[in-house]
Amino acid sequence: MDFKLLTFGDLRLVDGTGSTVPFPEKGLLSICYLLTNASPQKSRAELAEFLWGDIPLDKALANLRQTLSRVKSRQDELGTELLLIGPAAVSVKIGAFASDLSLVNTVSQTDPHAALEELLQLGRWDFLARTEVIGGLARMWLRTQRDQFRTRMLTTLRAAVAAMDEKDDATVVKEAALRLFEAYPEDEAVYQLLGQTYAGEPQLESARNIFENRRKYRWGELPVDPDPQTLGVARRLFERQRGVEPQPRQETRPRVDIVPPTLRGPPRLTLLPPVNLARNHQTAVFLASALLEDITVGLCVLKTVTMVAHYTAERIALDLDRSTMLERHDINYVLDTRLSFDGNVYWLFAQLVYAGNDEVIWAERFSMEAGDLPRQHREIAQRIVASIAGYIERNEFSRDYFERNPEAYHQYLLGQRHLKHLDLPDIRRARKAFQAALKENPYFSPALSGVARTYHLEWLVTARGDAKLLNLAAEEAGKAIATGQEIASGYHQFGVVKLYQGAFDESVEAFKLAETISPHHADLIVDYADTLQHASKPAEALEKVEQAIKLNPLSPDLYFWTAAGASYSLERYEEANAYIERMADPSQAARLAAASAAMAGNMRKAKSLVRKVKEIYPDFDIDTWLSIVPVREQWQKDHYREGLRRAGF
Repeated sequence: MDFKLLTFGDLRLVDGTGSTVPFPEKGLLSICYLLTNASPQKSRAELAEFLWGDIPLDKALANLRQTLSRVKSRQDELGTELLLIGPAAVSVKIGAFASDLSLVNTVSQTDPHAALEELLQLGRWDFLARTEVIGGLARMWLRTQRDQFRTRMLTTLRAAVAAMDEKDDATVVKEAALRLFEAYPEDEAVYQLLGQTYAGEPQLESARNIFENRRKYRWGELPVDPDPQTLGVARRLFERQRGVEPQPRQETRPRVDIVPPTLRGPPRLTLLPPVNLARNHQTAVFLASALLEDITVGLCVLKTVTMVAHYTAERIALDLDRSTMLERHDINYVLDTRLSFDGNVYWLFAQLVYAGNDEVIWAERFSMEAGDLPRQHREIAQRIVASIAGYIERNEFSRDYFERNPEAYHQYLLGQRHLKHLDLPDIRRARKAFQAALKENPYFSPALSGVARTYHLEWLVTARGDAKLLNLAAEEAGKAIATGQEIASGYHQFGVVKLYQGAFDESVEAFKLAETISPHHADLIVDYADTLQHASKPAEALEKVEQAIKLNPLSPDLYFWTAAGASYSLERYEEANAYIERMADPSQAARLAAASAAMAGNMRKAKSLVRKVKEIYPDFDIDTWLSIVPVREQWQKDHYREGLRRAGF
């Protein structure tokens, strides 16, 4: 009997006649997971964690044994093997069945119209539409797959629309646009294409109603305007509905060949914290700085503006020649702030300035009372977006958790402030503040991420190898993901913890998703680079950390340290030393610097660095230290060991 696995729409197994064949759902989900991975085989522990990631591993393995028993019984009844079940691992039997996933991977790469026709055979375009998954890893996997399929189909549809002319039959393109809109009704790009493909059709009234309903839904409660490109599509639709054809532009002069301008990225924006007021007002200064840092991280989700990291913003704010700094780092817009105190309340005065001519776009005063902080977060973010970005998604700036309890947000900002100092007492003070926020609002995702970070930092600072701290960090990060799936911080902390647990694939997946959500968050990207370095992908790591340095040009030492490590793994020893020399405190990376110098043949420098390290760490042992560092591939450890030994350790 021929079998086919259908993954778009409902997840099901069908026979040669198209009839549904009963099969354990967890078994089908396992097949789907294995088919989308680089290797079609996973250990039992890995598969159990994927299917039941929110419960202890021993219970997850017990559940897996029961599921695999049911799968085996069903396969015996069908007289086939879809899953090969071994004592230690489970794999897919390639060739035992067909799958609609193979159709997606084999569509035409040269003819977008033909590719759309092939993709329409899927029936629906929403991957695993009604499948429920549990556990952070499974949710990340499902979201990643959906994003990949959406991007693939959107790219194909755009190419088909671009390749059409007036003589082509638009039926396939129109059907594809509707199919994509049904699967992803919240996607702005899909929304625009829907309007484009309906232009001039008799069913235009339906398209118009769809547009109006989505416009009201998406922008109804925001004090900002819709995207001009989307409104342009709508305007052309409505003109045609009234029988008015858009007028072509008249050529007023002969056409000449024009060299296209160099493409520029989105405008760069920095939020400068206040630096005024006497020392007895520093608590208010710290709180305002934490608020602006949190807004900066939140705005990193925008694709229409690039946020300069808060670390660089702090240094620009303190620089006496601020205009030169802004010009040097290609910053277009500045939110300049200062604090004042009227005897009862602190006020944050903020003005958004265009750096090119010092034009003040808007200026406003905001109360810094604890109860007002969530509203000020929302208002400042929306004012910035309305002025620069053009439009935003409501979910990112009207989040319930900011307004549900102002005291929770106040405690969260205090926790962030304590984490500026990475000693054990401050780490524990930060945890106490985050936990106080969670008492006010147990579903406050940023505070859950903060608790996860404190457990991870305590593990680093105490250096006892306490696995319990990492497990607690992973658990809290999982909760953060569950309560805020559209927020990068949960995935960020999950990725960091999984790195130190040696789960490199899970760490990379988490960071990949976090970066998708917040593509301009420099600290997140440099942690992603660190994970790629430990996962033995130094070239990708170096590319990421250079991206982070562009976003945070006055970078913390960690950025240069990470870049130096990737350069060393790529055998670019002079580059590694150059990065270390850019650090404010190069002594932190003295071991790496010694290894780089030795591998570059500069033994005098290497020996000098070894002496300095031994003064601070007289008991330093290469093998003991390397046994603690999580590295995927042995060649990378051997390479580092060789450099350290050549240096004289």
